[in-house]
Amino acid sequence: MSYKGEKYDSGLFQVDSVYKLRHCDPRFELTIAKNSDVWPTAANYNKAKLQTYYGGVNAEPLVGATPTGYYLKKLLHGDIDLTSKTKKQGDYHTWVTYRLGEFYLNYAEAAFKYLGSATATSADLPMSADEAVDKIRQRAGMPDFPTSLSNEEWWSKYQNERMVELAFEGHRFWDVRRWKEADKFFKNIQEMKITRNDDGSFTYTRETVQRQWDDKMYLFPIPNDVMLKHEKYGQKWEQNSGW
Repeated sequence: MSYKGEKYDSGLFQVDSVYKLRHCDPRFELTIAKNSDVWPTAANYNKAKLQTYYGGVNAEPLVGATPTGYYLKKLLHGDIDLTSKTKKQGDYHTWVTYRLGEFYLNYAEAAFKYLGSATATSADLPMSADEAVDKIRQRAGMPDFPTSLSNEEWWSKYQNERMVELAFEGHRFWDVRRWKEADKFFKNIQEMKITRNDDGSFTYTRETVQRQWDDKMYLFPIPNDVMLKHEKYGQKWEQNSGW
């Protein structure tokens, strides 16, 4: 969906076939701008392809250029003139606090955890977790989850579905902490290093970058002034573990 919450026509985005992502989830194209994409625009300002390969006009070693090989497309204004070096451009839109896709995913997670099965229902939860997720996937043009999944397999697919559907909407930080799986997801990130070959083709190399994580980060520290304030009145608080 566009930055204004309008449904995108996937034909708006021009994709260079040299980047072989033909079998990706359609939401990838609506979320991420990658090497050789043309930024969407109704005014047709932007005809040049994005250059996210090393040394390209949109890439390292430029200060502020993407280190991952990708740029964010979701929620951004497709009509901005990327060729302008003097004109400050922008637009206002209402921030989406909740949207239907999140409600379905929240319901699916709650039903799965409460009922212990992706296919189970109850009087209070007449829609199964599986059915709720499939509504999201059907809207995106993706197939339903397989019906033969074990609980562990279903949960793994649900986590990925939530990451894809709610990408860059401010949920991931809290989701991973709620699941207590930061050691799995936050210890490293994947970058795509792209080099342009002499014949005009590209070489794509995936690199892993280590990040810092400590389990104490599941909770924020209680501010010291708050601790001292309560201690002054005879209430000794215990600091969160690790801080």
